[in-house]
Amino acid sequence: MIAIRNQLQKDVFTPQEERLLGLVFVWKAGKKRKNCILCAAVSTDRPYQASLVKFKKADKGDVYKQVAWWSFEDLLVVDGKDADKDNPEFDLQFDKVYKWIASNSGEKNNFMSCIFKLNRRYLYNRIKFVNISSHILEESLRPLVEQRARAPVEEEEEEEVSVYQELTSKEAFDIEKLMEQFDQSISNSEAFAEKMSKDLHVLDEANIRSIIVSEKQVTEMMELIDVGLVEVKNIEQTLQTYEELLQSVKEQMDHIHQSNYQLQIIDCNQQKLLEEVIFLVHKLDLAKEHQDALRSGDLSTPESLQACIAAVEALNNCMNVKLFPGHRKLQSVVEQLIKFENLRQLFESRFIQHINSMFVLQGIDQSISLMQQSGELIFPNHRFYHDELLPYNPLMAWIKSNSPAIFTDLSKAYAENIRKLYDKQIKEFFDLVKFRLTGIKEGMRFRIQESFEKLTASTSNLQKTLFRSSLYEHLGSETDMADRGMMDKAKDEQDKEWSISTFCMQIIDQVLAELEPICIAEEEFITKFFMLTEDTCSETPQLLGSRSDLVVAVNQESSERVRIYRSAAEQEDSGISNKRKMMCEIFSTLEIDLKGFVNLCDKINPSNSLHLLVIVSQRALTPQDCDPSSFLKSTFGNVLVHVKRNFDKCIIFFDGVKARIAQGVKEDEVSYQLAFSKQELRKVIEKYQGKEVKKALENLYKKVVKHLSEEGNLLQVVWCTMQGEFVRQYKEFEEMIDRCYPGSGITLNFSIEDILQYFLDITKSN
Repeated sequence: MIAIRNQLQKDVFTPQEERLLGLVFVWKAGKKRKNCILCAAVSTDRPYQASLVKFKKADKGDVYKQVAWWSFEDLLVVDGKDADKDNPEFDLQFDKVYKWIASNSGEKNNFMSCIFKLNRRYLYNRIKFVNISSHILEESLRPLVEQRARAPVEEEEEEEVSVYQELTSKEAFDIEKLMEQFDQSISNSEAFAEKMSKDLHVLDEANIRSIIVSEKQVTEMMELIDVGLVEVKNIEQTLQTYEELLQSVKEQMDHIHQSNYQLQIIDCNQQKLLEEVIFLVHKLDLAKEHQDALRSGDLSTPESLQACIAAVEALNNCMNVKLFPGHRKLQSVVEQLIKFENLRQLFESRFIQHINSMFVLQGIDQSISLMQQSGELIFPNHRFYHDELLPYNPLMAWIKSNSPAIFTDLSKAYAENIRKLYDKQIKEFFDLVKFRLTGIKEGMRFRIQESFEKLTASTSNLQKTLFRSSLYEHLGSETDMADRGMMDKAKDEQDKEWSISTFCMQIIDQVLAELEPICIAEEEFITKFFMLTEDTCSETPQLLGSRSDLVVAVNQESSERVRIYRSAAEQEDSGISNKRKMMCEIFSTLEIDLKGFVNLCDKINPSNSLHLLVIVSQRALTPQDCDPSSFLKSTFGNVLVHVKRNFDKCIIFFDGVKARIAQGVKEDEVSYQLAFSKQELRKVIEKYQGKEVKKALENLYKKVVKHLSEEGNLLQVVWCTMQGEFVRQYKEFEEMIDRCYPGSGITLNFSIEDILQYFLDITKSN
C-alpha cells in the first residue's frame, strides 16, 4: 500500500498541488467485486480544499486512472454501519448515498479517522459521523496529546544521559596537585583512601551546615518557583485564549479566501456570459432593411435586386454562424433561427416564382420572325436575354448551395422554355435557308420537293441541272432578286451550274457562321448562370487529330468511318456532362435541321458535299476559342459524319475497291461484296456518260483558268499534266475491272480516244 500511495502522490496529486492523506481499497456493495481505491487529499495552497477521489487500475500496466471526484464540502454523512463490531462496510452520503466495502476493517477505521481529521481541521465539523466507535475518533486526537507529553520524557532522558560529565581543566589541575602531595606514599593506598575519605566527610559536613544556613533562601526560592508556576499557568491560559482567537481568525481568513475564489469564478463566468451574449447578438442580428428586402423587395429593378442580393448574403451569414449545442437551447436563439428560416423560405419562393416567370416570358417571346426581316439570313441574338438574367447569378448560386433540388428544377425549367424559342427560331432560320436555296416557301415545299425527288431518281446529272435551272426560272418574284441576278448573268448551261454551286457554298458558309456564335454564347451563358462544370467522368467525342486523318477517313469503308465519333449509346454509357445535357435539351432539333440542310445541299448539287466536308471539318477538327468538349464541337462532329456519308456517295467507287484489296480481300472476290457487286458497278458507270465527263472537264478547265496565269505557258503545262493523269486513271480503272470483275463484259461508256478528243475540243474552244 505504501508503494501505491507513493505512486499516486507522485503521478497524480503532486502535479495537481495536492497532498494524499489517506486511502483505502474498496468495491461497491451489492455488485461483483471490482477493486478500486478511494483517496482523501487536500490542496497545498490556500484556501485549502479537501476532496475524495476514486481511482481504478488500468487494463495494462500499473497505471491508475481517475474515474470519479467529490468535494468534501458536498459530503454530508459518514456512516460506519456498526459501532460495536468490526465491519468493513461504510456509506458516504453526497447528493446520493454511495455504499462501499473495504478490504478489511483496519483499513476502514484508518480511513474514517483520516476523514474525521479533515472534517475537524478544514471543514469545522460540518460532516456528521454515525455508527463509528468513539475510540476510532479518539485515536485521531491522540497524536496531539502525545506530542505535548513527549517533551518531559525527552528532558528526563537527556538528564540520564548527562550524568557523566567531563572534568574541567581546573578540576584536573587540582587532582594532579593532590596526587603530587602523596606521590611518595602512594604505595600505601589504604592510608591514602582513608585520608581522602576523611577529607570528603569534612566537606560533606561543611556542605550540610551551609545548606542548613541557607534553608531560608531555599524556602524563598521554592516560593518563587510556585509563583513562577502560577505565572506559567496564566501564560498558558492566555496563549490558549490567543490560540482560540487565532483559530477563529484562521477560519475567517479561510472563509474569505474561499469567498474571494468564488467571486473570481462568478466574475469570470459573467465575463464569458457577456462575451457569448455579445457574440450571439452581433452574429444573429439581421438588419431591418434586409428583412424588408427579403419579405417584399422588388426583384425586377436593378437597385432593389442589389438590395435583395445583399440581404440574402446577410441572411446566409446569420444562418451559417457556428453555434455550440448549448446555444441552441436558448429560447431567443431558437426563435431567431426559426425567423431566419421563415425569411429564407419566403424569399426563396418569391425568387423561384420571379425567375420562372422570366424563363416563361423568354420562351414565348413574340419577336419578328426571320421571314419578315427583309429576307436577310441572320439568326436573332440572345444577348439581351442573357444580360437580363445574369444579374440574378448570385441568387442562383445561393439557391444551388441551399436547395440543390430546386436549383435542378430551375435549370430544367429554363431549358424547357428557352428550347421553345430556339425551336421556333431555328425552324424559321432553316425555312429561310431552304427558301434561299430552292426559292420555295414552306407551303410549296413538299409538293415541289416530291416532284424534284421523283425526277432526280431517274435522270442524269445533266437533267438534274436543267431541272434546277428551270425551277429557278419559274419561281418569278418568290426568288430573291439579288440571287436571280447572279444566275441571269450566266450565258450558258455550264455557267449556270457554276453559279448555283457558288451560291450554295455562300449559303453554307453563312449558315454555319450564324449558328456557331449563337451556340457558343448560349453555352457560355448557361455555364456561368447555372455554375456548370465538366464532369470528370464525362468523355468528349474522339475527334480526328489532323487533316491527314480526314484524308484517311475518306478512303475507309462506311462502317469504319463511323469511328470518327463515339456512338450516342457509348456517350450515354460513359457519362455526359451536365452542360452537354442541358445544351442538348435547349438545341434539341439543331442537329436534325443541320442534317436536313446537308441533305438539301447534296440534292441541289452533290459537289456541295465536298465543300461541306471541308467547312464542317474545319469547325469540328480545328482548335477554336470554344471548348473542344463543347456541344457545338459534338454537333459539328455528328454532322461531319453525315456529310462524310453523303460525300462517299459522290466519289467515281474504285477507291472503295482499292481499300478492300488493301484490307486483304482477294481481287476475284471483290465482286461478291454487296457494296461492290457487278450491279453496283454498272450503276456507277451508267451515271458517267461521255457528255457528263466532258462537262465536268469543262468546269475543271474554268477553275484552272481562274487560278493560273497565262504567263510562261503555265496553263498549258498544267492542263497537259491533268490530261496525262486522267488517262492514267482511266487505264487503272480498266485494269481493275479486268482483275476484279473478269468475264463480266463491263466497260466504261467512253474510251481513251474520247478523253483525248474532249481535252482537244476544250483547248480549241478556249
